[in-house]
Amino acid sequence: MIKNGTAPKIKQDESQATYEPLCTDALTVIDWSRPAQQVYNLIRGANPTPGASTTFKGEKLKIFDSSLLQTQHQALTGEIVSINDEGFIVAGSGGGILVKRVQPAGGGKVKSTEFVTASGLKVGDRLGA
Repeated sequence: MIKNGTAPKIKQDESQATYEPLCTDALTVIDWSRPAQQVYNLIRGANPTPGASTTFKGEKLKIFDSSLLQTQHQALTGEIVSINDEGFIVAGSGGGILVKRVQPAGGGKVKSTEFVTASGLKVGDRLGA
């Protein structure tokens, strides 16, 4: 109908309108106990700015590019379950998150494989703990 120009034009009731707040760091902290789909959506929604955040060894770590994985695991949520050429996989509730790009505290954005090498992150480490 839009393409044909016949879509109805319905005026919005301004008394029902609300504004979305600015996307700030406080709104983008990852709760790894949430369902993996929700964590993935948070990361996706906060990319490219401000980035979704968690902690690693007590330091803030922002996560940008990621993929949702339908995997089964026995790990705790937030636990690193695998490291590969694309990045590292974090256990979530009902799946996993492949983290591809991060920003460590005080640094710039880097591929997560570079972060793994520089930080010593390993399987069994836990984010957000």
